[in-house]
Amino acid sequence: MPHISLDSLIDFGDSAAYRKLPLPPPYRDHGKLVLDPAALRTCIATAFSEIAYAMPESQIESFRAIAADSEASAPERVVAHYLLENAAISAEGIFPICQDTGTALIYGWLGSDISLADDQDWESVFIEGIRDAYLTQGLRTSQLAPLSMLEERNTRDNLPAAICLRPVRGETLRLLCVAKGGGSTSRTSLTMESPAILKPQTLRTRLEERIAALGASGCPPYTIAVVLGGQTPSQTLLTAELAALGMFDSLPDHAEADGMPVRSREWEAIIAEIAAKTGIGAQWGGRHMAVQVRAIRLARHAANLPLAVAVSCAANRHVRIMVHADGWYIERLADAADALHGLSTTLAGTMPVLAATEVTIQKDSTAWLDVLRSLPAGTIVRLSGPVLVARDAAHARVLAMLEKQGSMPEWFKGLPVFYAGPTEAKQGRRSGAFGPTTASRMDSYLSPFMEHGASLVSIGKGGRSETARAAIARHRGIYLAAPGGAAALTADRWIRSVHTIQFEDLGMEALRIAELDGLPALIAIDAQGRDFYAR
Repeated sequence: MPHISLDSLIDFGDSAAYRKLPLPPPYRDHGKLVLDPAALRTCIATAFSEIAYAMPESQIESFRAIAADSEASAPERVVAHYLLENAAISAEGIFPICQDTGTALIYGWLGSDISLADDQDWESVFIEGIRDAYLTQGLRTSQLAPLSMLEERNTRDNLPAAICLRPVRGETLRLLCVAKGGGSTSRTSLTMESPAILKPQTLRTRLEERIAALGASGCPPYTIAVVLGGQTPSQTLLTAELAALGMFDSLPDHAEADGMPVRSREWEAIIAEIAAKTGIGAQWGGRHMAVQVRAIRLARHAANLPLAVAVSCAANRHVRIMVHADGWYIERLADAADALHGLSTTLAGTMPVLAATEVTIQKDSTAWLDVLRSLPAGTIVRLSGPVLVARDAAHARVLAMLEKQGSMPEWFKGLPVFYAGPTEAKQGRRSGAFGPTTASRMDSYLSPFMEHGASLVSIGKGGRSETARAAIARHRGIYLAAPGGAAALTADRWIRSVHTIQFEDLGMEALRIAELDGLPALIAIDAQGRDFYAR
């Protein structure tokens, strides 16, 4: 029986979907195709610069479909419009699509008849290109490197990257460059199952649990990939990661027990139905939690049955590259015109008008808090006024102050806290890309902070734990979910200013004050502890 390699099944699509880059072409030397390291570095920098601001046209189409779907909920249609507008604004190259400009990932398939001039190291050149993109574009640096087992520090250049370069036959280099945000990565899960789940209803029940657990914190609408089987857990996870990016779309739907993996359209329909029934929708409730689904079955050892679930979020930033004797080619991404195409014509008048309560935050008044406390979960509000901007590291530092001194700084009290880490503002701009991070990571801080009059109102994305709900109810607090995956739109339209006030050494996690200007948000947990997402 011939061996079937997963690497041979990777789908790089139609060559018509690519454009040629103006780089020095490869040349032949001693029977091999030789690439110029400087050209490779430029190619990588181009890829990561472009995906910070643009995404595949298929993703834009998915937003259009939700916005135009008469059966979709009004809130998720509004979110889809926000995502379309966000794509158009980010494609202008000022504000990145998402404030989390991601971990840089490169998956590569290196032909055996290709070499790099001057015997340079492939990974080193990739890293140089990634560093160029993140530093020249002013993209957020989110990588923390260890100082010890428990201590860490931001690397300030978004490195290290994750690079997986695999050898294949031929004289073509194929690369998949991905900027993967932390929110969607944290939705990845792997379990080792019993073969007893290989029954229709049993597998369906298991998938219902796993898909419901995805929640909204990874910024739906998602592409959901489910992979069952695998020779090792790592193979299962890698296949799920690549499947969520469309890299196994050409698999057959049936095989002859020869090791060929299969893609099941039947189970994709089942998974899509399960996702719709969660009611999570495109963040604010509805049926469009998933815009695409991939279900793949791999071979396995008789004693093992891995099951992996992975997602790509609304930002879904990736691009494919092919290098061969004819030159350097990169996949075309949607531009601003593509993003807005149809929004003002085909979709004209389709954006629902959501009733929203205007709330103006004032430092020396509690009237705004009284208004929020009077509103039930599921209410849309528009927030104006000052908010603290703080996330993981700032919260940890304030908690350390509280534990050491028995009190916290007064400046941490009296205002809502927006869980965010924006990108740096470009010249002449009042803010960088600005959007919420996953609120549940701050759950353990709520009770001690609320007891001292801080974090009574918090703004983030996704659901929260029972512990957080209990603390919010006990202190009559409020948790608001802001639109995720719309950081360019938020910065351009709903942020008046952002200023760093403390902890500058934390980089993107420094403590800031932001002035909001009508930011739309959903009351996800109200002052009585009623939870929109749990409902």
